[in-house]
Amino acid sequence: MREVPRDPNANLYGVSLASLQENPQLCTFALGASGHRLSSVPDRPVQQGCGITNAIEVSGTSVNFNREFTATCPLAAAYAIFEADVLQPAAQRHFGEAVVDVEHWGTYACRNRNNRMAGPRSEHATGNAIDIAGVTLASGRKIKVEAGWRGRSDERAFLREVHLGACSIFQGVIGPDHDRAHHDHFHLDMGKWRFCR
Repeated sequence: MREVPRDPNANLYGVSLASLQENPQLCTFALGASGHRLSSVPDRPVQQGCGITNAIEVSGTSVNFNREFTATCPLAAAYAIFEADVLQPAAQRHFGEAVVDVEHWGTYACRNRNNRMAGPRSEHATGNAIDIAGVTLASGRKIKVEAGWRGRSDERAFLREVHLGACSIFQGVIGPDHDRAHHDHFHLDMGKWRFCR
């Protein structure tokens, strides 16, 4: 596990990520001003560790997604910062082109960590995590975490930069080197524990 300090400059249109986490109304306002395609989602009271509050449904940002996702506003804000400050610059640096599509495997799901039968709830159980499996570049080239993590040198370098950059924005990040359950995607969350694996 690496200690990666949070980027103190991480912000969404001049509002710090810490402020967005603490203030639901400010978070919704800042995301709404971002131009991202989103809509509010009714709260689902937390029962038995599952539920969601202060959530939005995101259908698109500067990229398209394989499907819409529902997430807490702080997670959606962290993702927006990650996309602008980490993902797109890394794609330009390594491939000379932009990311146009992001493949995610979901956000809100009432389940335990790693889909185990018993144990603590995942951050997904409160819509506070997203799993990213790959991206598509403007040229149509697809970069998958599963194949690229140990694949071509440019893909390896890109994915490692994205992983490390995510660690400076999200609270919790798990990548393919951590365990078998994450061999094919990045887990990104805004839970209370800070870790980079």
